[in-house]
Amino acid sequence: MSEPTVNFHIQTRLTEFKIPTELIKKNFKAIQKQIEKQKKSVGEDVAKIKKNSKLPTAIKIEMINKLIKSFETFQKRLQTSISRDEIFRSRIMARLENLTELTNYTIKTNAVPELNASPIDSDDNRDESLATPKSMEDEDRLLDLHNVNLINWYRDQTNLLIIDYLIKSNTRSDQNIGLQLLKSISQTNPKFTKLIDYDLYDNFNKVFVSIIENHDLSLVIAWFNENRNFLKKANSNLEFEINYCKFLSLIEEGDVNEAIKYSQANLSPYGNKGNYQSQEFINHESNLNKLKEIGGLLVYMAINEKASTQVDKSIPFSSSLVIRSPRFKEYKKLLSNERWDSLSQCFIENFTKLYGISRNYPLFIYLSAGLSSLKTKSCYCNTENTIFKQYIESLESNENVYKKDLAVLTDKKYRGPNKYYKLLNKINHCPVCSPELYKLSKNLPYAQLITSIFNNPFKLPNGNIYPFDKLLNPSEKYLSEKNTLLRMGKVKDPLTREIFLIDDCVRVYPA
Repeated sequence: MSEPTVNFHIQTRLTEFKIPTELIKKNFKAIQKQIEKQKKSVGEDVAKIKKNSKLPTAIKIEMINKLIKSFETFQKRLQTSISRDEIFRSRIMARLENLTELTNYTIKTNAVPELNASPIDSDDNRDESLATPKSMEDEDRLLDLHNVNLINWYRDQTNLLIIDYLIKSNTRSDQNIGLQLLKSISQTNPKFTKLIDYDLYDNFNKVFVSIIENHDLSLVIAWFNENRNFLKKANSNLEFEINYCKFLSLIEEGDVNEAIKYSQANLSPYGNKGNYQSQEFINHESNLNKLKEIGGLLVYMAINEKASTQVDKSIPFSSSLVIRSPRFKEYKKLLSNERWDSLSQCFIENFTKLYGISRNYPLFIYLSAGLSSLKTKSCYCNTENTIFKQYIESLESNENVYKKDLAVLTDKKYRGPNKYYKLLNKINHCPVCSPELYKLSKNLPYAQLITSIFNNPFKLPNGNIYPFDKLLNPSEKYLSEKNTLLRMGKVKDPLTREIFLIDDCVRVYPA
């Protein structure tokens, strides 16, 4: 359905309920562990008091007082966990109310009465109390896009998408601009803090920034330990990536002896295939390939250190050959920032898998849907925009001129009425072509727009659509050429002059 409906918005926002649900589960398990731990501790202490009947009364009283203090501390921790559970549940209710609000902005329709009486009953005997209206509650309802309140609702959702993007994409360690925007908006609309899991996203961003910007492993190690059970069940490779980065950091710092000890204790087990389950064999192969580089890396460090302290002429010939070899450059690459990129991507993959959310920004998903509906083959044609500006040298020969024309026709940058914009002294403000959205829109499909409908349309492999008769029936100008192509089972694109096999053409049907 092309029109926006209530059910459509419910389906697109199901992921908003996944994170609070997972947080409630984790919090509940934590409460269970606290209770079991406290129960075990109290039971052991009480057993000690009962077992040692000869203990002085003062010592027994002291032990009981410790039990009371321990229980009071447990109650405080338990109350904190209960409060956290209430916060998570309130977020679910707030998001449910936010979606329920859409029912107030639907197009009103009259209910159709539906009689439930049997068709064999006579009109006189039919019970009128059985006549019930067919409620529109059971059907999907269209939204009234002219409703001012609905427009305000959409504006709030857009603000949430922007806040979500700013929190996750923040690169500063001192402050998060997304949280600042949320704080500013929540002053006038307090429900905003319950419509987004800002605290979890902020924690995610802090771990990500600590890896990429600060090259610090402390936060990601803490996150791994906190979610160790789930990551183990999910066959995560995050622990190896952490240990591998730690090893390379020790090598980079010049602490080779400590790096070797660390490798033996924390990396060697990953080389044994017996330590992996069957579904983890892919991780074993990639980890083993990285472990094979460790020995060569130590040799690289030794040669590199020697080369840096000596003049080029005094370097042995064998060492000089090693330094100039491609393999030597590969070892140098191991100590680049690629290892931190690999660790950050592994962390993102595990984080999104834990909470069942998409790796893509929700803002980008919504923008992609809108951009795809606007994208045509006339896009990317505005050479006034520096992204698409391209200088073509003037060519003299006819063959080169033909190649130049062909390049212009086939290059999507030049597919459009750019000359009309120049005549009007205007710049194309198409959002698809904008510098801000170019990277997002360039990989999107074109909109399925139909400007003219003709009989028997066929689509060529380059995406152009023509009537099949036009492709088969040659004009007088290209009579001999088309006949030659048809005998070979080929056709020529009238616009781009590209040649394709007829079998590669696809019959299309206007929607």
